[in-house]
Amino acid sequence: MSQMRRMSLVVGVSVAILAFAVVAIAQNSSGSGSAVNPATNMHRQMVPGSTPAVEQAPVPAALPPDTPVVTLKGVCAPAKRSEGQDCNTVITREQMDRIVARLAENSPQASHKQLAINYVRVLAASQLAEDRRLQRTPAVAAELLNRKDFGRIEVLAKAFYDQIEEAAANAPSAELQQYYANHASEFEEGEVLRLSFPASGPTRNGMRLDPAIVKSEADALRKLAVVGYDFDQLQAQVYQDLGIAQPPPPTRLTMARRNSMPEDQAKVFDLPPGEVTPVIESFTRLVILKLVSKRIAPFESVLPEIKDDLKQERFRQEIDAATKSVSAEFNLQYLGMSAQPALFVLQGVPSLASGATSPDLRRAATSRRRMATSIAPNTVSPQGQSRP
Repeated sequence: MSQMRRMSLVVGVSVAILAFAVVAIAQNSSGSGSAVNPATNMHRQMVPGSTPAVEQAPVPAALPPDTPVVTLKGVCAPAKRSEGQDCNTVITREQMDRIVARLAENSPQASHKQLAINYVRVLAASQLAEDRRLQRTPAVAAELLNRKDFGRIEVLAKAFYDQIEEAAANAPSAELQQYYANHASEFEEGEVLRLSFPASGPTRNGMRLDPAIVKSEADALRKLAVVGYDFDQLQAQVYQDLGIAQPPPPTRLTMARRNSMPEDQAKVFDLPPGEVTPVIESFTRLVILKLVSKRIAPFESVLPEIKDDLKQERFRQEIDAATKSVSAEFNLQYLGMSAQPALFVLQGVPSLASGATSPDLRRAATSRRRMATSIAPNTVSPQGQSRP
C-alpha cells in the first residue's frame, strides 16, 4: 500500500482551519463555566457585512443558543493536543447556525440538517489528515494555497479519503488469490440452454393465453428437453403451439455467469452438466434451463472484478482502523433525527457546497454488480426484469 507523503505548510494553517471552523468549550477567566465562542468573529470576517441577525438557519427554536449540538471527541486545536488536554470540540447551536448559514449562502435549497452533518464529517476527516501530516505533501500543500475558509478543510478531508482509497486499492497478490478461492462459486460460468416463453398475454388471434394450457405445454416441453430434444426446435414449437406473436428469443447462453442471472434461474449452476431444471416461474415467463457445461472462470479473467470487490472490503477496514480515535455525538433534537448519523462515509467525500456529495470529490465506494462476459439477449421484458 503506498501512503501519501507528508508535506510542509506554514505553521499556522491547521490552527487557522480549526479556529474558523470549530469552536472549543473552555472555561472563562471568571470560572463561570460559560462557553467561549472564538468562531463568532471569524465568521463575521468571512461574510462581510453580516450580522448575527442575518445568519439565521431553520433550526428548532426550543434549543437555547448555547446548547451543544455536536461533541467531537479526538478533534481539537493543535495547542490543546500538545498540552495533553482532552481533545474534544463542542459546537453550540448558535455556532452551528452560523456555520450552516455560511455554507448555505449559495445553496438555498440545501438541507440544514445535511449541511451540519457534512460539516462535522469533513472537519473530522480534516483532523485525521493533519494528524497524518498530509498537509505537507506537495500536491495538497499547493491546493491549500488556493483555498481558504471551508475550502481548506474540504481539501484536507479529500486528502484523507484519497489516502484511504489508495491503501484499499493496493491489495497484495496473496490477498487477491485468497479472495478468489473464498468466492469461487461467484465466478462460476458456463454454457446454458434456456427455453423461455410468456406465462400470459395475447396470442396472434387476439385471445389471451390460457394459464392451464401454458402450464401443460411447459411440462411437456421439459420432458422433451430431458430426453435431449434440440432447444431451438422446442422454442420455435412452443411459440407456434401457443400462438405467441413475437419471435422466440435465442436459447443459447455462452459463458453465462451465475451472478449475472436472476436468482431463480442461477440455480441451474447447482446441477451437474447435462441436467435440466424444473419449470421455473420467473417474473412473467416460464423458463426451463439445461446446464451444458460449467467451470470456475480463470483468475486472470476476473481479476479486475476481484480488485473492485476487495477494494470495498479493504476500504471499510482502512476507515475503521484510521478513525478509532475520533467519534461524534450529535444532538438529535437539533438534527430532527432518531439515531446518530455515521461520522465517516463510504460513498464519497461529503461536500460543504450543498447537502449532497460534491461531484469533483465523489469517490466510488459502492460495489458494482458483475455481468456475464458473453450472454444472449435477456428473454425477460424490461418491465418485468429484476436486476441481478
